[in-house]
Amino acid sequence: MTAKVTAGQAADDPAVPTLTGLLVQRVRDTPEREFLRFGERSWSFAEIDDWTSRLAHRLIEADGVRPGDRVAIMLPNVVHWPVAWLAALKAGAVAVPINSSYQRADLAFVLRDSGARVVFTDALRRDMIVEVVAGEDEVADVRVVDVADDGAEPFPATPPAVPVDGGVLANLQYTSGTTGFPKACMLTHDYWVRLGWICASATGLGPEDVLLTAQPFSYMDPQWNTALALTVGAPLVVLPRFSASTFMTDVRRHRATFFYVLGSMPTLLFKQPPSPEDRDNDLRLVFCSGIPAGLHVRLEERWGAPWREVYGMTESGIDLFSPFGDIDGVGSGSLGQPVPTKQVRVVDLDGNEVPDGEAGELTIAGTPMMTGYWNRPEDTARVLRDGWLHTGDVVVRHPDTGIRLVGRIKDMVRRGGENVASVEVEAALERDDLVVSAAVVAEPDETLGEEVKAFVQLAVGVPAGRATAERIVERASKELARFKVPRYVEFVTDFPRTPSERVSKPALKTRAADDPGVTYDLGPRRARGGFLDIGIVRGVAVLTLRRPEKLNALDVATRLRLAAAIRKFGTGERVRGIVLTGEGRAFSAGEDLRSAPATDDEMREAFASFHDITRAILETRVPVLAAVNGLAVGGASEITLCCDARIGTPAAEYFQPENCRGITISNASSVLLRRLIGNHATRLVLGSPRIRADEALRIGLLDEIVEPGVLIDRAIDTVIEWTPEGNMTALHLALLRPLTEDVEAAFAREDLAAVQAWESGLLTAGIEGFLSTDRGSKEETST
Repeated sequence: MTAKVTAGQAADDPAVPTLTGLLVQRVRDTPEREFLRFGERSWSFAEIDDWTSRLAHRLIEADGVRPGDRVAIMLPNVVHWPVAWLAALKAGAVAVPINSSYQRADLAFVLRDSGARVVFTDALRRDMIVEVVAGEDEVADVRVVDVADDGAEPFPATPPAVPVDGGVLANLQYTSGTTGFPKACMLTHDYWVRLGWICASATGLGPEDVLLTAQPFSYMDPQWNTALALTVGAPLVVLPRFSASTFMTDVRRHRATFFYVLGSMPTLLFKQPPSPEDRDNDLRLVFCSGIPAGLHVRLEERWGAPWREVYGMTESGIDLFSPFGDIDGVGSGSLGQPVPTKQVRVVDLDGNEVPDGEAGELTIAGTPMMTGYWNRPEDTARVLRDGWLHTGDVVVRHPDTGIRLVGRIKDMVRRGGENVASVEVEAALERDDLVVSAAVVAEPDETLGEEVKAFVQLAVGVPAGRATAERIVERASKELARFKVPRYVEFVTDFPRTPSERVSKPALKTRAADDPGVTYDLGPRRARGGFLDIGIVRGVAVLTLRRPEKLNALDVATRLRLAAAIRKFGTGERVRGIVLTGEGRAFSAGEDLRSAPATDDEMREAFASFHDITRAILETRVPVLAAVNGLAVGGASEITLCCDARIGTPAAEYFQPENCRGITISNASSVLLRRLIGNHATRLVLGSPRIRADEALRIGLLDEIVEPGVLIDRAIDTVIEWTPEGNMTALHLALLRPLTEDVEAAFAREDLAAVQAWESGLLTAGIEGFLSTDRGSKEETST
């Protein structure tokens, strides 16, 4: 019997209807031919047939497994995985793949939900499984088999006499579980055999080829690779795991002619350093899901083989395919056209088919297809409607170029009435050489409903900072509509992933909430909250005033947002404390005098916004520290006075130039300065001297001086030191801080003084004098 399936046979029924029948056929045709290769060891079709027959007898005779019983497999990528799978199928049982990285809760759920009778595992996981079985009444009868000694040897090497046909259930294949607990797709022998048959037809692979896979065997990809190998009579190489740095070396070493990658894997591979050996391989073709359109041509040129998109789901196997002869589709972003056994519709929310060129949900009918979700009739009815599988993917269909993925229905950002597909933004970001991988999510926004946030993994050696975030987003903005450009960027070292190597966005959001990093807000600053970055480091909120080109001068929007952020974090429900700092050559320069008040209302708003920062700080239930990295001048110096401590660098400097400029002090300085530094306050305000770091430490403006590189860490350490478990920090802060009535009385005096300065013209003249002096110094510098 030939082991080659031609392109015209894709719609035909497979010649052999079951996986176990395919193995029997291969043994009849080429018993000594290599079938499976793990590391340096390999097994022929005959060896695997004998082993799986013995193990199937053991399951039946020693473990009491009957047709339809569930047999779970919890193993990494070792040969015992496909052996246990095929043995369970020979026994008429249903295989239940379990992710080998699952912990107790996930494991217990799958064992309960599937009703497994037996679990194949290894020594590393055996004790955990035994503990789960012992502690769960519903799974108390589960037998645990360590594959190091599977007990198969005494049993006969002939297949047990168990009738199996194409309609018999082969797998309960649990999905990745991106929302809640996973669901199990019920997959028959026909599903797997037909999937292998269609892929064989699409690729033209034959016995002379070598297949290679690196995904976890508990996921469906290595399983359909196994079905493909059984269909065409070719060996399958299974790597322990996917490693971008060694993958292509393994491809060359094993002389692989075909592999399948998905998700971020192509991008990770391409971003490895180029090598003169890149084209020194035996590749004939590559299947991929999620080829970055901008990298498609470069992937093919680098490794010298055609890469073609294939689309499918666990629920449906293979649905769309871009033929290897379709040169025009390279780099187009097209998923291709339906395979001959599938029909496709693109529908709106009401199930009506949309015209070509309009976005809608992709729905699929045909074979292969799951028969439903195990124990989930409601979920099955929701997804399988009138014979059509609703994929949840949003696509656009073009008659000539095929189907293009836009995004997931649940993976969209709804920004101010505009739908933003996360996948489109991610692709634009990942085309940047600075970026290894990106994940885009929705960030709640009071005005627009949702904003676009990008989590970004940078290439090795690229600094994680605002400048990098701005550069990446600026590049992406040249490819994206304005409303699709990320407002927020957070850098990460890695991503939590599903077994299929897709980013698990629910897990990413949970991690970001539990242990947030620094988030860079790149939105329109004046309109949406000023020059302020907000991040959480080691459980401490770090609020950074950023306007270095103007000594971090604050505008009203920034002050309002700063007060709101302090109140948000000051409850102690999300963080242990707050650190205020600045970026550039100064902590801040207080009021932005180039946009100074021009009316009575603006003047009052300016003072009120400073007062509000003071109130916000003094109302917190957590420590608030100022980390002063340079010149703290005017209003910013006054903000630090409200804090519970001030830590500076040797470059820290305090400067209150108000009196000599005809400008009124604000922010309760009349109370707080006297409280902190006593009689030094008069000299500081009336004389307007520059107070260097050493003197600031001596008189009490600073509590500590540290080197610049450890400033923020030292401030965070102090917050953590002051907030031990079971502490009374909030009560002590309330006792140590000034009384509310004293601060409010100071506000009233300052407001009166400000009005007098405004009405007399002193305030306006002082501002003009400052600007004139500033312009003169710049002109002198330029000459």
